[in-house]
Amino acid sequence: MFFNTHIHTFRDIDVPRKFLPLGLVRILASKPGYFITAKFLNNLNPFSNNDLFDRYIKFVRIGKLGSQRKIFENCMIFYPEGTQFVILPMDMAFMGAGKVPREYPDQLKELGELNKIYPQIYPTIHVDPRRPKVLDLLKKSVDEWGTKGIKLYPPLGYFPYDERLYPVYEYCQKNNLPVIAHCSPYNPVHYKGSKTDIIKLLSVSQTPIETKGKSKKELCSNFTNPLNYSRVLNDFKELRICLAHFGSEYMWEKYLTEPGDENNWFVIIKDMVLRYTNLYSDISFTLNNQEFFPLLKVLLSNEKLKRKILFGSDYYMVETKTTERKFSLDLRAYIGEANFTQIATINPKEFLGI
Repeated sequence: MFFNTHIHTFRDIDVPRKFLPLGLVRILASKPGYFITAKFLNNLNPFSNNDLFDRYIKFVRIGKLGSQRKIFENCMIFYPEGTQFVILPMDMAFMGAGKVPREYPDQLKELGELNKIYPQIYPTIHVDPRRPKVLDLLKKSVDEWGTKGIKLYPPLGYFPYDERLYPVYEYCQKNNLPVIAHCSPYNPVHYKGSKTDIIKLLSVSQTPIETKGKSKKELCSNFTNPLNYSRVLNDFKELRICLAHFGSEYMWEKYLTEPGDENNWFVIIKDMVLRYTNLYSDISFTLNNQEFFPLLKVLLSNEKLKRKILFGSDYYMVETKTTERKFSLDLRAYIGEANFTQIATINPKEFLGI
């Protein structure tokens, strides 16, 4: 039995207008806009079927499948029968990117209904501390929709040590619910409000932040710095946390050329998962780049470290870079069955508390 501990099934109606660049969400919302724009963008580079715009169209096409069930089934076919999937919803109502067409609880309810059809699903809830009565929503999602963990996405404009999250952490620790937190810098999915708004949100930081001359993407990376989790890990020693993406493709690439950089998030996360017994990291999205396969294999030769790495793909976000089939099969073939079983079976069971 394998586990993919990081996939998404949210739909186009769960996405605000400014979620994708160039206004693509708004343009592609209608059927005429979708077909006309898709045809135009797909032909911008007739000599490539892997163009950036092609990948955005592919991303939107999946989101427009009409139900989380169809999106999930589109991913499930690439894995052996019996594979378990941790599904991470997204609450994008507070990211300053416009109105979200569907109410967030409806996304969670649909995910819970999908779990009744496919028991191999582990539904989670994205907890944003700015949502009113978010703890009540968490409890309802656990009681009524079978939620088995929480998702954090700090680049949308909050710190993981936000005091409003502490009751959530207490509830999760008490009820054996793990936390999967986005942890990579310079992500295109970040708070889309004004730079002034971002600086105001950053003003509650526990460490000084230089904001002058920084882009909004760079500023929002401060929310998700792995060191922000030190306080949470120290305060909740039995709360299992996964820092998703193991620092990012950018940080892995930088490590290969500058291995001595102690500020590299890959290095920081690697050291942290060795220091904290309740901390893990997954390789979702980052390992779409096959140049990193050898480095992962070296990491897995460390007896302590190999127990803290989780397999996840980040479907369908990863579809903007590669295909689900290539991500899973190529990685499995390269690192071998023993290592793949470690990160896709043994470690996920411990992280999920099974």
